[in-house]
Amino acid sequence: MTIKKFVPVTLALIAIAAGVFFARQQPDNHQAELSGFAFPSPKALTDIALIDQNNATITAESFKEKWTFIYVGYTFCPDACPMTLTIMDQLYSTLADNNELTEDVAMMLVSVDPERDTTERLKSYVAHFNETFTGATGTPDNLSSFANQVSAVYSVPEDRSDANYLVDHSSTIILIDPNAAVHAIFTPPQAAEKLSDDFRLLRKRFS
Repeated sequence: MTIKKFVPVTLALIAIAAGVFFARQQPDNHQAELSGFAFPSPKALTDIALIDQNNATITAESFKEKWTFIYVGYTFCPDACPMTLTIMDQLYSTLADNNELTEDVAMMLVSVDPERDTTERLKSYVAHFNETFTGATGTPDNLSSFANQVSAVYSVPEDRSDANYLVDHSSTIILIDPNAAVHAIFTPPQAAEKLSDDFRLLRKRFS
């Protein structure tokens, strides 16, 4: 990673770490039980303009009336993305096994590599993990806006002459609540059973 690219990514990661710290300082008796943190005052998504694997538009309204687990990454990712999507599939199965999987639960990969991740590729990629998963992407500006709102960090290299270029990105799972607000962020290491416990607690407190 070059110094030019390292500095903004590092600063962004420091900003997120600070946000995590201050969120955890809020009075919340359940905070320590989570594999991450829940926002005391979830912030609603605004001005979202993404597109899913079926070329349908995704807006802030698209997230309402359901819980959505989101991972921000890309399909050419060699390790973190397939590992996390596998965990999300395990979470999906765990919820189903416990009779807690309803139509108001969704899983989504948001690709920040629109140059290579076409809707066709996204459709094939997410289906490999789970046919119910949604794959989404958008323009660079729209993706940047979305990532900022969900506290995700990524950096696409300026030199993309090598077709196998890598995209640096954070590895959190973001939970959007039925009010289309960023409700919680789950940090690594992540495990399906713990995530299901966390989700059960958050959904109970929300209702």
